[in-house]
Amino acid sequence: MQIGSLRVTFPFVMAPMAGYTDLPFRLLVRRLGCELAWTEMISAEGLARRMPSTRELLKTHPEDRPLVVQLFGANPESLARAAVQAEEAGADALDINMGCPVKKVVQTGAGAALLKDLKRAEAVIRAVRKAVSLPLTIKIRLGWKEGEAVYRTLALMAEGQGVEALILHPRYALQGFRGSADWSAVAELKGSLKIPVIGSGDIVTPEQALKRKEETGCDGVMIGRQALRTPWIFTQIREMEERGTYSIPHIQGRREWLFSHWQWVDGHYTGQAQVQALRRFLFILTRGLPGSGAFRQRTAMAKTPDTLKELFHEYFDSLGRME
Repeated sequence: MQIGSLRVTFPFVMAPMAGYTDLPFRLLVRRLGCELAWTEMISAEGLARRMPSTRELLKTHPEDRPLVVQLFGANPESLARAAVQAEEAGADALDINMGCPVKKVVQTGAGAALLKDLKRAEAVIRAVRKAVSLPLTIKIRLGWKEGEAVYRTLALMAEGQGVEALILHPRYALQGFRGSADWSAVAELKGSLKIPVIGSGDIVTPEQALKRKEETGCDGVMIGRQALRTPWIFTQIREMEERGTYSIPHIQGRREWLFSHWQWVDGHYTGQAQVQALRRFLFILTRGLPGSGAFRQRTAMAKTPDTLKELFHEYFDSLGRME
């Protein structure tokens, strides 16, 4: 998959997810087979004002490549300034979020609100395209609500303005994650555009990821929520491509990956932010394991990283005795 000057050899990519796809998690999924990853959604206004907490989200690492920085905003000038900062911080590509349906984002005119204002969407794209030379993508939905599909018009406009790849989550903004993603719309866009099209939505297994790519002819598949639950899905897709089957990670394999992630979190966060980040991923990555409910209840009460670490080792020691 070729996105402008960026060549991607493994087109199954990690989605941007606020609060989750931070640097430690991106490093984890890269070790588990992911090649191309997106940052969390980053406020263009926050970057334009050089807010330290927002600039922290641009932090990267030599192993965190190639990296797409996703920006959200409604002001073309602010987005242009933010794009320059992202380029200076080492981004390999930029993405403009035009699909987030979260109320606090939409209320500012950003995210999925741009699906209701294509003139502003065009102004945003033009401003960012003029400001930087990095490969540029946009992430969109079908439209604001059913009966108001704008994805075809928006996609063609974006291509004409120099956008070099398009990611479509084929639901309407007001659907949130309800219903099913309509991948026929991904196939339709692939047939209409010259630039790469990446499909997103409802990918839960390696088989499904490969099937969606084959059925729609899309250039890439973006994986979001399932990669939080099973970050090794990228390794499994690679195995499926190579030999038609894939392995299921054993419990101690999960332990090793979690501990590796732990070390990155330890170096990236301090204080309560560290505790919250560790707890968040312990909750997700132990889901479905024996005794995980009781384990999560205990970790919810932990106040320090050391306490969490002790609980972590106790829990996985007990699982090891079950294997």
